Amino acid sequence: MDRKMKLDNSFVFKRFKKELEAEYGPQKAAAIWRYAECELQKLESAEPNADKNSRTFVFPAAALYRAVEYYAPGEALEVTRAYGTKTGIRLRNIFRKVTSLPGIPTLMWKNMDKIAAKMSSGYECRDVVVTEHLCSLDVTGCPLYDKAKALGTPEAVQMICCMDKEYMTGFRGVKYTRTKSVAEGDDCCDYRLRDARKKK
Repeated sequence: MDRKMKLDNSFVFKRFKKELEAEYGPQKAAAIWRYAECELQKLESAEPNADKNSRTFVFPAAALYRAVEYYAPGEALEVTRAYGTKTGIRLRNIFRKVTSLPGIPTLMWKNMDKIAAKMSSGYECRDVVVTEHLCSLDVTGCPLYDKAKALGTPEAVQMICCMDKEYMTGFRGVKYTRTKSVAEGDDCCDYRLRDARKKK
């Protein structure tokens, strides 16, 4: 794949270009996008064997954050978080449709122990509790945040946190809450998933 087109082809980040155009106009947006592509190429070249999450999420987020900050100093956090929230809402609507199929919420809760294990894989967690109607865990170490911090752009991962906070509310049959975030300086990300199916 042509390196120059990676952001344009990213399922997660490609719509960011339109947000930049709305915020800064087409000319400045194009300059920001080109700068971000260049930053992404540098990050990938520096770590050719980086893990999938770094390549898919952290590197693009860091590149976009740096690009916005370069052309609009002091605005990167607000702009990237806003995009994260908007993207999370879009994904939430997709998950809502998928999980509206009959039997899906019941199937999810029957397999919540496996889902929790998958969700927490690669993360440092404490106080993990999975019951018939509850999944609760505190993430104390996030590899996405750690990678962004190591790259010198820790704030960039807040865009991904904003996505997470929204799309996780799209699963039918699940009441999801998270009030804290490691990336925002808290001691953990406090995930709470409760059974929201109607009880007879």
